[in-house]
Amino acid sequence: MEKEFFENIKKYVREVVGEKGSHNFSHIERVYKYSILISKDLDVDLDIVKTAALLHDIARPKEERGETKDHAEQGAIDAREILNKTGFPKEKIDIVCKCILMHNKKKDLPEIKEVRVLKEADGLDAVGAIGISREFSFNGEEYIWDNSPKSSLNILKRNSEADYFILPIAKKIAEEKVKFTKLFCNQFIKEQSITI
Repeated sequence: MEKEFFENIKKYVREVVGEKGSHNFSHIERVYKYSILISKDLDVDLDIVKTAALLHDIARPKEERGETKDHAEQGAIDAREILNKTGFPKEKIDIVCKCILMHNKKKDLPEIKEVRVLKEADGLDAVGAIGISREFSFNGEEYIWDNSPKSSLNILKRNSEADYFILPIAKKIAEEKVKFTKLFCNQFIKEQSITI
């Protein structure tokens, strides 16, 4: 696909998701860049990888407004509509939609490598300094201080599993980001547990 195609998709996505919040356009742009970066030396279709990365959270605003329960499921539907109007190759649309549908699911589709690329690119943005900022921004004050599975600290700990990353470049990037996240979590616990 031509550069103009991706620029037009970026412009559309920026309008839909906006510039504020933990799942804003900056997040999507980082996932897009990570997707390209970790695709090096992999036998994947970059048109699919790049398009799926740009559209993976397209329905996140609908989920936030309560219009859908699963932004990935709705996002796959929305992406199909968008791509059918753009001249994107018909034979690639199903794979883009599967990537979007699976990007936040535990289940994997090993036969579609592009799915794993998107999952790991999205995962990279959930760890490290930006991942920490995004987590606290996303959960706000609601879950930060308790010890429930939804607490920001517990989510950050779960996201800090370097074993999740299996693609070589993603694994290498994740190692440093995970190390920083674990350091932060340990310091957070230390500061929260003041004894006198």
